[in-house]
Amino acid sequence: MNRVNLFLVGVNKAGTSWLYYLLDQHPSVFMADMKELYFFGDIDAYGPDDLEAYHAHFPLDQPFEYFGDATVMYYRNPQVADRIRTYNPAARALAIVRDPIRRLRSQFQYHKQLGHVAEGASLGKALDGNRPLVRDSHYEQTLPPFRERFGPDRFRIVSLEEGRRAPASFWAKVQDFLDLSPVPVPDTEERPKNPTGSPWFRRLYRATIPPIREHAPGLYTRMLESPLIHRAKKTLLSLFGTANREALPPALHERLREEFAPTYAYLQRLGFEAYDPEEAFDSAA
Repeated sequence: MNRVNLFLVGVNKAGTSWLYYLLDQHPSVFMADMKELYFFGDIDAYGPDDLEAYHAHFPLDQPFEYFGDATVMYYRNPQVADRIRTYNPAARALAIVRDPIRRLRSQFQYHKQLGHVAEGASLGKALDGNRPLVRDSHYEQTLPPFRERFGPDRFRIVSLEEGRRAPASFWAKVQDFLDLSPVPVPDTEERPKNPTGSPWFRRLYRATIPPIREHAPGLYTRMLESPLIHRAKKTLLSLFGTANREALPPALHERLREEFAPTYAYLQRLGFEAYDPEEAFDSAA
């Protein structure tokens, strides 16, 4: 039997939904019928219970070159890289990064939507004592273990900003890494978007989705797979709007620039030229 051999391991709020969409459009790639299976990670409350249930998300009897699992939390734990390598030593993995400050600001709004951060909290207040929120943008800490386990030929880091600036070139590089027969870049206007909603949308989300996820995980899983639910979310976002970025006080500006100086240096060592900490403060979250 074939095994899953492509893993999109992160990073959350950095364009994983877009990359999942691109990969799924390639005729030789089958991405799991549900994004974020969590099978190899630490969050397993909503994932498959065993290997048979995990494999049920893929048509492994069909002649695809790649069967892909996109679970954006995998990058947080180097043990996940070990588990994946044990499961399939021939697997390849991708991680997509985004400007660390922009990604942080996006996740901050998303944590409000989830109820992890108080609706009225400022970014500066939320960062006090919340290292996990900050840690997710420290790619220089989380991604090197995956490169060590997989090696440069089987692990690749790509950039959301470079993908937005030159989608065709970005897509060509991803296909080359995977040794796929090249096809034109899919219509990016049709790609799914995963924006965080406005305060009104977030209140509605917190009142409905977390209780369903906690008390009816089976129903929650089916909702994730339902095109009707995704259309409903899109409609509500159009009605209520999406999150607006907040202005950053000068002291917080300096704090974030110092916090992520090693991250920007890491991105530069990787050869990404699209990252400038000053631009991150002037752009939407």
